[in-house]
Amino acid sequence: MALPKKVQAVLDEWNVEYRIANITPITSRLAVFNMPGISENSAQLSILEDEHGRIQVIFPSKNILDLNKLQALTSRQLTPSSQDKVDKIRRSLNLQSIPALPQVTGLETYVDKGLLDYDKISMEISDAQLLEIPIEDFQALVKNAHVGDYCAVVPEITLPDQQWSQQDTSQIIHAVKNFTTRRIHQRLEETLDMPPMPETAQRIIDLRMDPDAESDELAELVGHDPGLAAQVISWANSPYYGIAGTITNVEEAVIRVLGFDLVINLALGLSLGRTLAVPKDGPQGYTPFWQQSVYTAAMMAELVRALPPKQRPSQGMAYLCGLLHNFGFLLLGHVFPPHAKLANRHIEANPQINRYHIEQHLMGITREQISSNLFKQWGLPDEVCTAIRYQNEPSFDGEYNMLSKMLYVSSRLLSKEKLNDAPLELIPEDIISSLNLDMDKARAGLQKVLDSQDELQEMARQLKG
Repeated sequence: MALPKKVQAVLDEWNVEYRIANITPITSRLAVFNMPGISENSAQLSILEDEHGRIQVIFPSKNILDLNKLQALTSRQLTPSSQDKVDKIRRSLNLQSIPALPQVTGLETYVDKGLLDYDKISMEISDAQLLEIPIEDFQALVKNAHVGDYCAVVPEITLPDQQWSQQDTSQIIHAVKNFTTRRIHQRLEETLDMPPMPETAQRIIDLRMDPDAESDELAELVGHDPGLAAQVISWANSPYYGIAGTITNVEEAVIRVLGFDLVINLALGLSLGRTLAVPKDGPQGYTPFWQQSVYTAAMMAELVRALPPKQRPSQGMAYLCGLLHNFGFLLLGHVFPPHAKLANRHIEANPQINRYHIEQHLMGITREQISSNLFKQWGLPDEVCTAIRYQNEPSFDGEYNMLSKMLYVSSRLLSKEKLNDAPLELIPEDIISSLNLDMDKARAGLQKVLDSQDELQEMARQLKG
């Protein structure tokens, strides 16, 4: 495959030696996949802007572009250009990807000095090609750029032990001390001004703990909350569940379509989800919050069916984990608005880095730590708290690791389809093996989710209110 004309023209003009490395194409959109990978010599390009215009920053793909450092060194409050603007530039240049070559766009260029320590530079130029050039040629190409220290190293995450709640509480309080002048109280919920447990949700939790609870009790409880009842009935009538006829009340939804386990966990997730508003200033270019939640819940339910029958967790519990997996996004926007906004800008500027590491770098904590601690305080099942806490740490092998690994798999499968904000990462074979996951069934489940996007988006729209 020939190089794009714009890229070839730059290489020829500057007499650059180069090598093209082909990326093995993905033959099936449902395949377990891996990206080319962040190699030791890979460069990333990000386009930023402010009221004075646009710039481009070239930096090591393995590092985080730190907007705070960039602001301190440039005295400009630069933020990532929207994906629409970047796509417009890319299309005008007739490119699949904008390579880390300053002359391709002609924008004012900033280069992180860490790149100059490499012996060669590689960069993506299309979905199927990587370009490698010697460091000497790269240095010539960037000789007129502003070279500086614009990046931060991705922080190492130490896997906590089974006492993760106490450890995370200490870490959260430490992080709060670092970026707030408020007095630190003894109780975490006072420190962070956490929202109280909704009354309906507390009653649902109480009912979940009653081994003798019946469908009519659940229907009555949900029925006392008209908005919640309407959502449950609407979901039961969704074409996604393929029921013949029309469901008119919660009891029918429980008995005929969804089942007690799914309804009680669905009702709990919906009730908690209404506690906080979705932040208006989320990261651009990602699937909206409630769509991510609904897609992940549906994918978790499909994965249950892809597990050996004797190992399957409750479908309702898996569904609840999916609905609440990204609840920490709401909490960040509620508790730390300025820091959440800063994190969102860094996520936009560093699409190659797992946002889990970006939050750790900027705040010293992650949304998973905050949400799982709040869920502990609220008395949610340990399975849910632990699964959400460890969903981005596939090496976790403690109690309830099945649900956390299922969340990891679900999010990575959906990520390939651009239906969530999880990174594009290979699903390790040892996770698939430890779950005894039938990947053919998992792919079929993903296809069902993809085929049901209209119905799932309608469910998400209802949650949005």
